Amino acid sequence: MYLSQYLLFCIVLLLGLGAVIAFSLFVVKPVQTRWAVIRARNIVATGKTPSQWQFRNVYRMLATAHNDLEAAKLWQQLDRMR
Repeated sequence: MYLSQYLLFCIVLLLGLGAVIAFSLFVVKPVQTRWAVIRARNIVATGKTPSQWQFRNVYRMLATAHNDLEAAKLWQQLDRMR
């Protein structure tokens, strides 16, 4: 009886962990990428960086964005500004 409850608990725990990972990959990461693109547009348009930390953060997010041509273009422009 206790073994079946333990197995059920482990299965539910793994499903919950999978849901958290899927949420972070399919919701949080695209939102972060959109935020970085908006910030990079502002940085490129003004030619000034608000802070070194923010520049590095946007630069890193754009560098790790997958299948986003605008992010790649903005990353190259930020790389030239660096």
